[in-house]
Amino acid sequence: MSFKTDQESLRTWFLASKRALPWRENPNPYRVLVSEVMLQQTRADVVIDYFNRWMQQFPTVQELAEASIETVLKAWEGLGYYSRARNLHQAAKILLSGFPTDYQGWINIKGVGPYTANAILSFAYHQPVVAMDANVQRVLSRYFETFDLKWAEKEATKDLSRENPEEIAEGLIELGATICTPKPFCELCPLKKGCRSFFNHTIANYPAKKILKKPKSVYKKVILFQYENRFGVYRSKPKELFADLYRFFEKDLSPHAYQNLIYEQHQSPFKEVRSTATTFQFFLFPVIEKTGFLNQELEFYTLTECLKLPFTSGHKKILHQLLALNLKQDQEW
Repeated sequence: MSFKTDQESLRTWFLASKRALPWRENPNPYRVLVSEVMLQQTRADVVIDYFNRWMQQFPTVQELAEASIETVLKAWEGLGYYSRARNLHQAAKILLSGFPTDYQGWINIKGVGPYTANAILSFAYHQPVVAMDANVQRVLSRYFETFDLKWAEKEATKDLSRENPEEIAEGLIELGATICTPKPFCELCPLKKGCRSFFNHTIANYPAKKILKKPKSVYKKVILFQYENRFGVYRSKPKELFADLYRFFEKDLSPHAYQNLIYEQHQSPFKEVRSTATTFQFFLFPVIEKTGFLNQELEFYTLTECLKLPFTSGHKKILHQLLALNLKQDQEW
């Protein structure tokens, strides 16, 4: 058996078993681009609601291009890795002049890597290419029993059907997401007859294991400066980690000073917040400080106004704690 013949079993399985995902409906270049960018580092089940809301708010590339970056980041809020949203916004402005129809045209757009470029060419333009995400890498590494992913991609592409090749390309993604998982269900796999690592009982060896780097711990005291019924927030500068996102005022602490803060605030109505961004894990503890003047380094907003702003994930959790505390105080009054 070979991939050239096995792929028809994959096609049959995919058409009968594929999940109902909204981006599979009317897969034009814009919808495929948005979905694939959202799916980077994020599970499909999480993306579904975000994708549907995004398409309601920005149904065309023109409406996305004309939106403010603040509006775009607010729509993205909660998905994390906000550079994806910024790149998508910039891409929309470029794409107003037309959508590329070749690999080089897509790869030249910031935020579009080899996988996303091939996914668009396959799903939107039905070109015979394989989109190599982590799921497909796992499938092909095991199928060909190799650690050489570039070779595996070349082999699969060489034998890819010219009739509806997008069904095979998407079938590989679906297979890796549902059957050929890190702990696979090999007996259910439509490719098992030709899978070399299945035949040789070496599934557990492929693909090569990646060593994950432990995120660096960062400890911060989050000061909620309150002036009357408004709270001070800071908008991150374009080249900072959380560019264009809002945060409350932060003060860096050593691990020891942070533990002392938690001990001192043991009766505080606030709880510690933890969040992860890129290679950092943030430990945040909020404290209210009332002020009689407006700090010129901060922007002051009511809590209702704050809800309309795009916050980092950690500070959004703090905002919700603040809202709950404010609501409780109002009820007590």
